[in-house]
Amino acid sequence: MKNNEIEDEKSVALSSFGHLESQKIVLPQNVFRSQFTWMCYQIYKSLAFRIWLLLWLPLSVWWKMTTNWIYPFIVSLLVLFLGPIFLPVIHVLSRKRSLSKQLTQFSKEIAKNTPGTHTHDWEVIAINLNSYFYEIKAWNTKYFFFNAADCQEAFRRTLLEPFSLKKDEAAKVKSFKDSVPYIEEALQVYFTEVEKQWKLFNTEKARSPVDLEDVQLPKEVHRFKLTWVLKRLFDPRFLPLFFFYFYDVCTSRHYDLISRFLSPVVWSLILVWLFRNMRNYFLSMKIEHKMQFLSTIINEQEGGANGWNEIAKKMNRYLFEKKVWTNEEFFFDGIDCEWFFSHFFYRLLSSKKPMRFASLNIELWPYIKEAQLSRSEEPLV
Repeated sequence: MKNNEIEDEKSVALSSFGHLESQKIVLPQNVFRSQFTWMCYQIYKSLAFRIWLLLWLPLSVWWKMTTNWIYPFIVSLLVLFLGPIFLPVIHVLSRKRSLSKQLTQFSKEIAKNTPGTHTHDWEVIAINLNSYFYEIKAWNTKYFFFNAADCQEAFRRTLLEPFSLKKDEAAKVKSFKDSVPYIEEALQVYFTEVEKQWKLFNTEKARSPVDLEDVQLPKEVHRFKLTWVLKRLFDPRFLPLFFFYFYDVCTSRHYDLISRFLSPVVWSLILVWLFRNMRNYFLSMKIEHKMQFLSTIINEQEGGANGWNEIAKKMNRYLFEKKVWTNEEFFFDGIDCEWFFSHFFYRLLSSKKPMRFASLNIELWPYIKEAQLSRSEEPLV
């Protein structure tokens, strides 16, 4: 008990020091040109990089002592090319390991600063933890978190999702040990802030009707959905893929007639899949966009297919005004809007399994259920 009290006092003292220093210290995003240069600096300062450099010392001695140059040459190539591959991997694993040992302090910072879903709420936490990790030598630089978004994502991946998915108290204690009460307090603070923000989306202003007189769904403009999809596929971002494909087909002699016919079909299917999933990437950049989507579903008075059409129109206008999408054609029609909700929201709620490339939206689970019920459908869970 005394040791725990001493550690708590030490962490509080260092945290206070970090809070004072946060007025002077800036985040790495304001120091480095890009996240890539920041990562290179982190790797350069790591122990793994020094070990990689030391490997060249015995190799140079081997070069001088041996008469057969082929073997040291092969080993040198392996060290040269495998280094840039394994060093970033080691860097990522080291960050995870260091952060997993500081979950208590991470939780304390969250409880103290009461962040919500806005990214800027996490700036002070990122700055304080950067200083704290460096002071206690948990990390070898003052730049553990690149920016506030990096800190927020770390909270989601290391605390919010793993802790919330544990089924019972024993499983939580087994995984998080003495950090459990601090994590519970941090999550309670976070969910309280999320609830406050959600209420803002359900005010009279949020429920006020949107001027949709000049808004048309893409299905009203395009005769077929295929033409709408093809219009998306011939986006400037996809043009390099088309040029590469046609160049490959025209110059290669290995394509037979069947391959020349099937290849465009396969490429089109791949691009359609990319387009459908790319929309989730754009919408998932900020959780307030997801909140707006759920709030629009819940507050839509009209039911059935017409209701989903109205939701699609409102979201097309909203996402365009917020510069999330380049035009007012995010959803093709109500069916497309309903599919998007089912695939990227309710399906994740039903599975409740961690996903590598998608957020589980744990803080939005109550509102996803409410949105599902508002559409007069039986819940799956």
